[in-house]
Amino acid sequence: MKGIADLYRNAVQTAEAFPRLADTEIYPEEFACIQRAVPKRRAEFATGRILARKAFAAIGTPSVVLLPKASGATAWPPGIVGSISHTDGYCAVVVGRTPPLYSLGLDVETLHVLEASMTEFILTDREQSWLQDQARELRNNLVLLIFSCKEAYYKCQHPISEGFLEFRDVELELDLTHCNFEARVLKDRWPACVARLSGRFAFQGGRVFSGVELDRI
Repeated sequence: MKGIADLYRNAVQTAEAFPRLADTEIYPEEFACIQRAVPKRRAEFATGRILARKAFAAIGTPSVVLLPKASGATAWPPGIVGSISHTDGYCAVVVGRTPPLYSLGLDVETLHVLEASMTEFILTDREQSWLQDQARELRNNLVLLIFSCKEAYYKCQHPISEGFLEFRDVELELDLTHCNFEARVLKDRWPACVARLSGRFAFQGGRVFSGVELDRI
């Protein structure tokens, strides 16, 4: 992966940076959302907004206030879709125009050792069976990969469905050779346009990156 944009088929603009405290560099309305938050959260929130506006500038979109919705997701301006992700010491943003895009999902996770109990929390029974067929030394990072892919899928589908999903409500088909995946919802009566979406992933620099896009409804 040369850059985050490689996770997507359609043209997108990306930006990335180390999270930093920037309380005075965001709009007052934005700061009001986090003024009582701990420094780490304030840094991640502010950096995400700064990066989003940097990406806006690259595609000719004016700077605007970016407030969180009730769900916590960012309320993007008309004509723009996007996604923000942050992990230890890293923040990234992807934005694109609508049309052709209707939604974007991005997730980045720092590679670390997971507690054994997380496997059952994240993976369906079928995914756990698949994991047992993989080399033991790869399993921890593969669980993190599945976690990341499901997070990216959730971020992409939620603006459309406005529905909540547990990790085990989503099942993946992973192609480790070509670094892509398909996510499908196991719940009944989910909006068909987001019930099954494909995405891409990459391991790079001690992190796993996952991206999902919706370009047709």
